[in-house]
Amino acid sequence: MHDPSKPLAFTTPFWDKVISAFWLAFLAILGVNLISNMVLFGDPMGPGEAKLEKFGYPIEVVAEETGGGEGGGGDKMVSSLPMIAAASLDEGTAVFRKCAACHTSEAGGANKTGPNLHNIVGDAIGDRNGFKTTDSLKAIGGNWSHDKLDDYLENPKRLAPKGSMSFAGLKKAEDRAAVIKFLVSVTDNPPALPAQ
Repeated sequence: MHDPSKPLAFTTPFWDKVISAFWLAFLAILGVNLISNMVLFGDPMGPGEAKLEKFGYPIEVVAEETGGGEGGGGDKMVSSLPMIAAASLDEGTAVFRKCAACHTSEAGGANKTGPNLHNIVGDAIGDRNGFKTTDSLKAIGGNWSHDKLDDYLENPKRLAPKGSMSFAGLKKAEDRAAVIKFLVSVTDNPPALPAQ
């Protein structure tokens, strides 16, 4: 039988410190884990089935054309021209941010790796504002009409295979319509939209 006048072996001050240190370390690790999950995932219990909405930066790639249609040609792009009038200028400004890494659009703006695009709609295709364009781009000829802008924005390498623009293009007709609407808004005297 246990003598009540003598303490148990695990109730000495030494063992109290050991047990307290264990629980303190356990609670510290648990607390750090909960706080890090809240910071990273907004949920103290961790990611569970959480999925990232976007991972990194979107990279647009050129889709390979598939055979089909008459004559075995590729699929024809959907024209954005009927959508320009109804396109949102705010959406065009947002989509143009993809272009802003290489182009400016304000009057008197500097050239970057691409030319300033102020007054581009209806302007001649070629050198702009001191920016020398490639012979491949100059070979397109004519002016930057709504139709040529639509075609070029969809796939720059199709119109100018040896052009210096490395952007893969805007595959969605709605995005091209919005960007063309934005470019029209930064053109002082843009040509009228084509009749639909």
